[in-house]
Amino acid sequence: MSSPHQSVPPSESSHTTDEGTQTGRPSRPGGLRSASPGRLAAIGAVVLAYLTFVVVGTVQDWSLGTLVGMVVPTAVIVWLLVPRKTNTPTPGVHVIGVPKLAYIGVLVLAFCVFFPFVGWPALLWPLLLLPVIAVWWVTRTHTTVSASGLDLSSMVRRKHLDWSQIKGITIPKRGYVRARLTDDAEVTLPGVGYDRLRELIDASGGRLPDVFASAEAAQIEAARKAREEAERAEADVIDESAATD
Repeated sequence: MSSPHQSVPPSESSHTTDEGTQTGRPSRPGGLRSASPGRLAAIGAVVLAYLTFVVVGTVQDWSLGTLVGMVVPTAVIVWLLVPRKTNTPTPGVHVIGVPKLAYIGVLVLAFCVFFPFVGWPALLWPLLLLPVIAVWWVTRTHTTVSASGLDLSSMVRRKHLDWSQIKGITIPKRGYVRARLTDDAEVTLPGVGYDRLRELIDASGGRLPDVFASAEAAQIEAARKAREEAERAEADVIDESAATD
């Protein structure tokens, strides 16, 4: 665990593909991640309409209160378009994604780009697209763990990996954890950093080994050997002292 680029092979699992286990935070239908392409297009159209409104209003020298005030009805419309989440968890399915706190960063980014835009709207209007891109990244970046394998979702594509395709996992020095495939290719697991590795292992239901337990066992074994060597060295010193006397 301490060395980078560590490849860990998956262990045999006693779980069948039709049962799975419900571990960690279960996934629930709803939210932008479960929105249909039509809903996503509608949400994008509403956001684009508001950005257009801001651009036109800034060029026409409308008041700042009018421009900012339209954020509320726009947010309400977007909220109504987002599918509602249910309280029924999906057994055997677990989603690991970007933490929800990232949306606070998106809000801060929106404020940061808004004021430069107001100062020079004709040139800096593309800055308004940055918060939209950030929301898209937070929403799309996640890895879904289920009995059938791993479903990877990034900003531009989706990919499914069966458990039979996964040879192990690789822990790089920085960035997301990677899955090592049977052909020795590596695939990045979106949203799964080192701090979420425990969550991934638990959600795999035994299909991935508990590398943390292995590391702890190795540390205990190393400490035991060091203690035995110290005891032997102390015994040798005592024997030498007795022989000298």
